Amino acid sequence: MGDGDGTRGAVGAGVETPREHGSWRVRLRRWATSGSGDVLGAGVLFGGDHVLTCAHVVRDPATGLRPDRVRVEFPLLQGLTRTPQRTATVAAGHWVPAFGKAQGDLAVLVLDEPAPVPSPVTLHRTLDYRGAPVLIDGFPEYRSGGQWLTGVCRGPGGEGDERVQIDLGGAGGLRGGFSGSGVLEEGGDRLLGIVVQADESGEHGYMIPAATVAKYFRRFAERYVSGPHAVPGHRVVSPEAARAARPHGLQRTVTRWLEAAADAWDTEVLFIAEDDERARQALYVVLNMADREQAPHLAAGPPPGCGPQSPGAGPPGTGTPLLSRAGIAPRAGSIALVLDLEGVALDDPGRPEVRDALAVLRHELRHAARRPTGPARGPAVAVLHADRSPTEPATAVRVLRELAEAGARLLLVVRDGTHGFPYAMAERLLPADRAARWLGRIGVRVDELADTERRARSLFHRVEPHVVDPPAATGYAARAALWTVQLSDELRPLTGRGGPGLLEKLSRAEQAVDTYLLRAAAVESELREMLDEHLRLRALLRDHLARLARRGLTEHPDTVGPYREAQRLLMAGPCPLADAERAVEAFARVARRLAETDGDA
Repeated sequence: MGDGDGTRGAVGAGVETPREHGSWRVRLRRWATSGSGDVLGAGVLFGGDHVLTCAHVVRDPATGLRPDRVRVEFPLLQGLTRTPQRTATVAAGHWVPAFGKAQGDLAVLVLDEPAPVPSPVTLHRTLDYRGAPVLIDGFPEYRSGGQWLTGVCRGPGGEGDERVQIDLGGAGGLRGGFSGSGVLEEGGDRLLGIVVQADESGEHGYMIPAATVAKYFRRFAERYVSGPHAVPGHRVVSPEAARAARPHGLQRTVTRWLEAAADAWDTEVLFIAEDDERARQALYVVLNMADREQAPHLAAGPPPGCGPQSPGAGPPGTGTPLLSRAGIAPRAGSIALVLDLEGVALDDPGRPEVRDALAVLRHELRHAARRPTGPARGPAVAVLHADRSPTEPATAVRVLRELAEAGARLLLVVRDGTHGFPYAMAERLLPADRAARWLGRIGVRVDELADTERRARSLFHRVEPHVVDPPAATGYAARAALWTVQLSDELRPLTGRGGPGLLEKLSRAEQAVDTYLLRAAAVESELREMLDEHLRLRALLRDHLARLARRGLTEHPDTVGPYREAQRLLMAGPCPLADAERAVEAFARVARRLAETDGDA
């Protein structure tokens, strides 16, 4: 499987086929004018006439493109004298072959006439896949009635960010015939995705989850994908906004929290001022980047000719270079849920999407707690503007504490440090030593900033004599160090526990220090690139001169002028690197021509 041939390969013992799933499990065959073609793999029927499968399962082996027709069979329907069959074609705009880093590989087929029995299933977005027990069906060779295997989801896996790893249990293993199979939540009736590939041993497989399907096929998802969106619609940012975004310090804090870095806490707090629109936009961008269904910086479009791109997709190779170079690239699928509580009562939310999201989150936290192989860390939940919720602050904090104790990792975004919610949060949700530990974390950042600026100054002194207008090293470290002294003086009489006023200052200080650190790192990187390019051009000039010297051609009339011009630009004083590169290339062309004339192939 994963290689386009879903026909061959035996499968170990599995769980026998449950009859109640007969209506949505379909078997796909290569279309033939007479008789039955080879079994290609499996698919899932949605409604009465749509089948979801992998593009590699049904692609034409001769051309590698979408097939003209596919035969769809319903082998699990009971009480029929023969297996019903239909002919299907690829739905317009619903063909995305595999591309990039394990991306795409999806297709939706449309039946020529409705299925004998409509399918009741939908794909379900799951907030946290890790540890979820699943059943997988397929149609391997010599198993005409199909076969079920058991497995456990392990979270994001594979080469890219679009898939979820599944470890198979028992003696069974994934082989040919399982691609396109539905992945069913064990003990329930929710489909989480479809199987796309397995490793050579068959012990580990990969699923395309519902949110990835929704990213490529939005209209299909509106009808057949259920469950809360990770990011609510009014907080979705456009791809253009993500690509044009400038790095912001708070994005580093959010990224560390999403990745559960060693210096991140399970419950993080961000204070963002009411009028700081840039900080709010930076927050929404990084949360969208972490959403499997949005991920505008990662959603590269399929190759040309493979159908329309999904909303939010850009052509391969595009993205957000500023954010990527700054190391702000959270893994797609790392955010489980964003709860926007502005104007919403947390204890009894009147907004349906918030109420449903909270219900799903509580359901999954309860189930995760009962899993013996549950995740080492819980789902990441961003809670926006609880200080703008009509819920009484103490009640809001109690609800959030219950979520945290059940395993959720929280990011609390607060605007107003004088509101009752930050007071209740500081007293009843955060650990007593949070302020002291926060100040220590800022101190580490300040030391890193000072080291970065020190390296940048050293690079500047090496670059300045040779390159015009190099960027000057920043000088923020002294200011940041003064802040830590002032904050330490303010914290000392509080014996480590700070109120919301001090927490707000710590949050603002950390955001500023991280922003300074991003700027300093960008300057250091630019200076290093300039120095490396200057050294490369000097080495290239020496190499071509040595090549001529071996043939006694260094005094050739054609070489003297170009060599002197290149050497002058590189050594006499600051010059634009582009001018030096053109001069070195001009000398290199002369050197190559003379060497070839002298018999050097």
